[in-house]
Amino acid sequence: MSALVETLVTAFLLSGLAASSLALLRRTPPPIRLAVADAGLAAWVIPWGWIRIELPSSSAVAPLAGWLVGAQASAPPVAEPSFDAAAALGYVLAAAFVVGVGLFVRDCVALRRCLRGWRARSRSGEHLRALLPPELKLVAAEIRIVEGSTVAAASGALRPTIWLGDRHTEAERRLSLVHEMWHVSARDPAWIGLIAVVRRAYWWNPLVAHLARQAVLMIESRCDHRCAAELGKTHYVSQLASLLLAPTAPAPRLVATIGTANLDVQRLRLLGQPLHVRARDLGLLVALAVFAAATATLAVAERATPLAETAPPAGDRPVVASGSVPLALLSAANAGDSAVLAELLGEYTPLQEFTLP
Repeated sequence: MSALVETLVTAFLLSGLAASSLALLRRTPPPIRLAVADAGLAAWVIPWGWIRIELPSSSAVAPLAGWLVGAQASAPPVAEPSFDAAAALGYVLAAAFVVGVGLFVRDCVALRRCLRGWRARSRSGEHLRALLPPELKLVAAEIRIVEGSTVAAASGALRPTIWLGDRHTEAERRLSLVHEMWHVSARDPAWIGLIAVVRRAYWWNPLVAHLARQAVLMIESRCDHRCAAELGKTHYVSQLASLLLAPTAPAPRLVATIGTANLDVQRLRLLGQPLHVRARDLGLLVALAVFAAATATLAVAERATPLAETAPPAGDRPVVASGSVPLALLSAANAGDSAVLAELLGEYTPLQEFTLP
């Protein structure tokens, strides 16, 4: 199996395991589901086929790794295709990555153009920092008020900026400000940017698309729960619903293919559900960790070959001339070299008997 195919197979297995777990962890708190979705996405950025870690023969995984190697070796030979399938697959994936880079660059250009427009018609809103709770007042982020807009967004991984439209009411402005400041505090703009890179690189992959949507949904839901705990759940849900359902100026998403029409509805649904970790969820998470670790280990493990397996076959051992065997035996016996004695005695025959002095 080529390194490229092994990488794709391992990534599909791990991301499929993550997607299946997310479907079973519907009532688990958002940070846990976000970690599962991020792990499934991370499986696509690790070159599994090119990583080799030698395992000692005494390790617990070595017998299973040896069984897999033996199963592959005993498999019936497959007829070689008339063309190199692995090379063709590599060219196809390289072309897909080029397309993904183009899509990502287009998203970045659109976002930059939009941010320039917002900055051109915005003013400083640092006086709104007084509306923040104490734990958010010291978060390093610039606050800008955009004229004639109802936007509420955060941008920038290194120099965060919060954009608020001047058409919001006082209650909506405070809610939007607290929500976006929590995003900045958790460095969510940087995480969303990384998710966008993986999503665009694998734009053809439905598993990556699903995990990316779930990751962004959990980022928003985690922020919603923090805001609800700070502002009051009933008040926050009613204000958030009015904001999400009201027609607003469309803000370009860096993750253009992640934002869906029902994302906001799912956010409201998650706010209304009791989320907690049950015993069944803990068991599922432990099983997920064990299977993922086993899959990753088998993908990169290379069993150390014992000395008995590395010894050359009998036909490949050095041949000693018959006449020189007795002299070599005497030299080895005088030197006390048991290894040479054992080797030469394997070559000794009764025809080579001699009288010891």
